[in-house]
Amino acid sequence: MAEVSRQRFLDWFGELADIGRTDTGWNRVAWTPLEVEAQRWFEAKAESIGLEVRRDGAGSVWAVTPDADTGPWTCAGSHLDTQPDGGAYDGALGIVCAFEAAAAIGESGIERRRPLAVVAFVDEEGARFRTACFASLAITGRLDIDDVLAAMDGAERIHGVSRESLLESRAQLANVESYLEVHVEQGKALVDRGLALGVADVLTPRQRWRAVFTGESDHAGTRAMAGRRDALVAAAPFIMAVSEEAGSRPGAVGTVGRIEIAPGSTNSIPGRVACLLDVRAREAATIDDLVTALAARFPEAELSRESRNDGAAFDADLRSALHAGAERRGVPAGDLPSYAGHDAGILAPHVPAAMLFVRNPTGASHTPAESASDDDCVAAAQVLADALEARLTAA
Repeated sequence: MAEVSRQRFLDWFGELADIGRTDTGWNRVAWTPLEVEAQRWFEAKAESIGLEVRRDGAGSVWAVTPDADTGPWTCAGSHLDTQPDGGAYDGALGIVCAFEAAAAIGESGIERRRPLAVVAFVDEEGARFRTACFASLAITGRLDIDDVLAAMDGAERIHGVSRESLLESRAQLANVESYLEVHVEQGKALVDRGLALGVADVLTPRQRWRAVFTGESDHAGTRAMAGRRDALVAAAPFIMAVSEEAGSRPGAVGTVGRIEIAPGSTNSIPGRVACLLDVRAREAATIDDLVTALAARFPEAELSRESRNDGAAFDADLRSALHAGAERRGVPAGDLPSYAGHDAGILAPHVPAAMLFVRNPTGASHTPAESASDDDCVAAAQVLADALEARLTAA
């Protein structure tokens, strides 16, 4: 069986962590030169272990075994981009685990029945242009190409992306036989349960809503308090109600993460306020019930849904292979739902996909505080290698 190298994993992780490291966190934001530098590192690692580098029309980089043209690929990977001032593990952990697993499998001499690929998807975070999972959406045909390119205003050229290349990228999905992704846990459920690893069963449903409150703008100094129609004052109870309604429903979370205020001047009374609401829960019906309750409590608000994602269920065979690998290696693991979006969730409706989460002692995500122990990370790489090997050698 393939046996991963702890030292090689740590060396590679350290090299990638050096790219975009700043005093305030990691800054390999998508569509910037630092993401390009990380892709160059990816290409160098691929070539060092005998993999060939290919790019798709969405800008993602694929490192494939020399027999790549003989059939669809068993794939593992993640993304190289970070949030602004993000953490060292989100995305990077999945990339390094995939490379280490591929290296170990290559050294083992096992007879593969299909090609193996490591992928670095472009712009999973969506931090710059608010289109998360850009590349996986593109290859599955779910990217709104014209709207996205209009928002990017030429920045897409940093990876040679165009409208035509994005349309062509849809052909890449036919090369994907299955996909496995390792990720640092975004939360502390594994810590609380005494588990090193979590095998994702689902990505939970999530929706985004806009709640608009309309008042009357006027001068902040000359309009008496008694006669005001301040839209922000009207919106404030709504924000508190989101917390109350989500907190009263087990498994639900609700967040007003952005507020748009017009006119937006310190000496003007807000005449219009839009609250951008993110709601997630284990069941879509819970989200619908929560939004219905908010609408009943605030009939004056203009509520409109901006997006809906019904989540994803992961492949039973791949999940079983991850559990089997953890058991074989004596690593405590259990099932775990994820409340975040991931490339694996975009691919799951189209190809067999699964995710493996690594214990995060801080529970923090998208910040420099996210963490994982070296032992847990290396264990994840080994479990991934075992699951990939089982897939690659299966009839």
